[in-house]
Amino acid sequence: MEPRIIKTEADYNAFLSEVERLARDDPMPGTAEADRLELLAKLVEDYEKARFPFEKPDPISAIRFRMEQAGMRQKDLADLLGGKNRASEVLSGKRPLTVQMIRALNERLGIPTDLLIGQSLPAAIEHEHLAAEQVPISYLVRTGWLPSTTVTDGAARSALITRYLAPAHGPLYLRRTITYGSTPETNKTNLKLWVSRIRELAEETRKHRGAWRPEAFDEDFLVYVARLSWADEGPKIAQKFLGEKGIALVIWPSLPNTRLDGAAMRDAAGAPIIGMTLRFDRLDNFWFTLMHELVHAWKHLKEPDIAITDERLEEERDDDDAKEAEANRLARDILIPRTIWKRSDAYLYPSEQTICALADTLHISPAIVAGRLRREKTGYQRLNKLVGTKKVRRLFPQIKWDTAK
Repeated sequence: MEPRIIKTEADYNAFLSEVERLARDDPMPGTAEADRLELLAKLVEDYEKARFPFEKPDPISAIRFRMEQAGMRQKDLADLLGGKNRASEVLSGKRPLTVQMIRALNERLGIPTDLLIGQSLPAAIEHEHLAAEQVPISYLVRTGWLPSTTVTDGAARSALITRYLAPAHGPLYLRRTITYGSTPETNKTNLKLWVSRIRELAEETRKHRGAWRPEAFDEDFLVYVARLSWADEGPKIAQKFLGEKGIALVIWPSLPNTRLDGAAMRDAAGAPIIGMTLRFDRLDNFWFTLMHELVHAWKHLKEPDIAITDERLEEERDDDDAKEAEANRLARDILIPRTIWKRSDAYLYPSEQTICALADTLHISPAIVAGRLRREKTGYQRLNKLVGTKKVRRLFPQIKWDTAK
């Protein structure tokens, strides 16, 4: 039987039988029989593609099929797709898959990327490309990220994208970033740049940090950190204390078109990295954000190469993710125990006197009490003098804060 293009069903059956016979013999690579098997198999494959075209399932069908195989429910996709609401929108066809979602579904569930691409990836790639083109080089120079001697925006942008968005499996590498609170206006490229910058700065401090002991990282540890807020320079003291315990607390301004407050991740050795932007220069915001991210590091970073980022922590957000809710709840309870809060005079009769009295009892900053009252009871127009406005950034004078962002 001479190899030739298959044109009839009879030829197809004959060639298929020959392929099966040769495959059973398992010829050695490089032999005439092995070459014949490879050629006939290719001819059979070409005929099958033309005669029996296979229509790829659409991305949603591919996801639902994998979910059925794995016994998964819609809520099980929340972490992969950015929350329960987004998982619902994706599965109902109301929200297209992003590049980040495609990567997560491929890496975590093993769904081939070509099945997930469908019609959505070209637009997603174009969006990432446009976002990369909009990296704010002048802003990065003003904040000290890039030297003022940068030759051209194009050259600087190219080098920046190469280093921070496509690094090798080194200290900047992350497999996945989970972002809570983002909106369609969030510049995802700028967010990724910021996360990589935090990891870079944390890597620079690793040799100066103490030994990381995971067994000591518990609720009592976080309560102790909260009590550091009592000191006038509490944020700076907290950074030093966490560093002594092996935890990097990195302060760096957020990039334009993000409303990023903080992030939690781990370095190559498994030690937590907490990144904060100080988007709001207030003590109450600093301590809640720090505690929120420490809870994420304590409870939710069980997998390597993952970052959890939080946007708009101070706003009322449509977040129903269990991990984010737990981080909010534990952060509140560690700062002010729930058994005390709503029975306190500070909650029942808010005043400077009752706020300071509760803070004194709990050995925390009055700004924490005032900030919680503003969020839960009085509104943000009241208690302005007690929340520590403009008392955080001044503690980190080495950082160039850009107010023209």
